[in-house]
Amino acid sequence: MSRNLLTGLAILLLLWTAVTVIVNPVGEFMINDDWSFVRILEVLSSEGRLMATGWGKGGPSAIVHILWGGLFTEGAGVSLTALRLSVLAIGIMGSAALLCLLRFAAAPVWLAFLGVVTLLFNPLFLSQCFTFMTDITFASLAIFSLLFLWLGAERRNTGLIVIGLVFALAAILTRQIGIVIPFSFVAACFLLPAGKDLGRTRILLLAMGIAIAPWIAYEYYLHYAGSTPVTSHAVFRNILGAPLAKGLLGYLATLCVRLFHNALGYACLLVSPLLVLRYREVWPLRLFRGFVAILTAAFVLFEIGILAGLLDPPVAFHRNVIRDFGIGPILLKDTYILGIQRTFAIPKWAYYLIVYWSILSIAVTVILGVLFSGRLLAIRAEAPARQVTFLQALTFLCALAYLGIIMLTGFHDRYLIPVCIFLIVWLISDKPDAFRPPALLKELAPCVVMPALLAVFSVGGTRDFMEMKRAQAKAQDFLLKELKIAPCRFDGGFEFNGYRCYKKEFEPKEGLSWWWVEREDYLVTLGPLPNYTVVRTFPFTRILGEDGQIHVLRPRDQ
Repeated sequence: MSRNLLTGLAILLLLWTAVTVIVNPVGEFMINDDWSFVRILEVLSSEGRLMATGWGKGGPSAIVHILWGGLFTEGAGVSLTALRLSVLAIGIMGSAALLCLLRFAAAPVWLAFLGVVTLLFNPLFLSQCFTFMTDITFASLAIFSLLFLWLGAERRNTGLIVIGLVFALAAILTRQIGIVIPFSFVAACFLLPAGKDLGRTRILLLAMGIAIAPWIAYEYYLHYAGSTPVTSHAVFRNILGAPLAKGLLGYLATLCVRLFHNALGYACLLVSPLLVLRYREVWPLRLFRGFVAILTAAFVLFEIGILAGLLDPPVAFHRNVIRDFGIGPILLKDTYILGIQRTFAIPKWAYYLIVYWSILSIAVTVILGVLFSGRLLAIRAEAPARQVTFLQALTFLCALAYLGIIMLTGFHDRYLIPVCIFLIVWLISDKPDAFRPPALLKELAPCVVMPALLAVFSVGGTRDFMEMKRAQAKAQDFLLKELKIAPCRFDGGFEFNGYRCYKKEFEPKEGLSWWWVEREDYLVTLGPLPNYTVVRTFPFTRILGEDGQIHVLRPRDQ
């Protein structure tokens, strides 16, 4: 291992240490859906059985994620802080593996580090590192799989390929969509001349035997055990049902919105620190220059209309983690059910500036993708080795396959973390000569400014969210321990009531939150509500926006 790589890893560890101290992972509270994984771990530890994977009709396969978390709580009981630290640990290891992958792929040290920082300060990635959700476990396992599969292909080493496929299986047994990795690896072997040297039939059999067959066996086990195999998942069933319900044109419109507005809109924006280094490749294209001119003119007029008060367009974020304005989701009745804005709202002119930058990033990505596809499809056995490398093809195919699946099933914004990883590796490994240092002078500012802005938003927003959750936990403890209120007789938020009150056949009651609230003797919110009396408040500080307070409310008619 080179000295430059060791130095980069040391700097990365220091950066993670600073981020961890600022955000502070300590606290006995749950975030988003991770309460369901805590319940799975508790049942597995106490009863030795695997309960349903997810709280609804289906969910991620999760078992590797559960076992990984169990290593951090072995012998000491389930600690939510320890479980979050398990995800943080694998997230740090995943970012280190990404740095190794990019350096081994001959990326300059500054470029490899920029790629890792682009991932680290991705608000989706960073925020999920401080939860017990499966997203980071899956993403890190995917990085390890890419690393070993590529090294095995490069060095014609079957042992490394086997290790890569084992990591792919671990990713699949965390989230089923991990099947894109072995499938893409096999496809790359059949497309590229390197596959002939590896033995295409042998690679296919290895992928089936190590990654695919054990996963299918696990799905059969879930069915046998009364849990939720992939065929029972609601998203699996909706793949065929959605086209019939929406009609052909409506379904195509839905897919376009999912692809360009939701998926590429987020992913391309979040990898834009790398995309700015590729602008000069597409700028000579007359079509692109014309597109930029028209888009910029329309954007300037649009912004003038907003600032002059002539236009009042909506601010629309995709669902789950990134919200207006900060990190979430804040799953309380006032913010989520009633839709009351309790946090700092981004100005509309600033939001549409981000939209403008996102559209430019999508355009560059699509053009680069089309150009690369042409090179990929034109491969011949006698083609130059530099035309398409195995890593480029593998990550490009992974990104396409992953996007194709989530386009059909639907997704939350956090599902785009793997897409960002695939794009980072592909952008850096594709045509590395495009990143010559002399060409960076005019692009240096965007490369510094974008990661800095993402860092402020990601670190500050995640820290604010964790502070809010700690205050929310105090409010819940106040109701449980001081007022002696049964947990299902008050609305403590989605995670609280989900963990303590979940019932499979529960029917929501009119006027109450749908998350298994049986009675609303008290209510935990981010602010006051009409017809409720404030019982107590629990203040917390914010970096982004004004400080907040968690409120404990009681209906006035109680």
